Amino acid sequence: MYPKFYVYSKRGCHLCEELIEQLIEFLNSRAKIEIIDIESSKDLLNKYHADIPVVTFNDKEIFKHFFNKDITEQVLESFNQ
Repeated sequence: MYPKFYVYSKRGCHLCEELIEQLIEFLNSRAKIEIIDIESSKDLLNKYHADIPVVTFNDKEIFKHFFNKDITEQVLESFNQ
């Protein structure tokens, strides 16, 4: 079973696109990524409208706005233990 990261994003978000590209490149098939469009839900849009991109793992926010290599590596290591 692979770990799964969730990225809250929306179309046209330049920071989101950059973060997703960096996350995909860093993970290199070691985990799955699900991209969630915040515009698909009024609740998500209200919650994240000013904070995207947001990355979560196991229902916990692990970082937002910019890719964090160190935190991502820590999450992968803790998942694999």
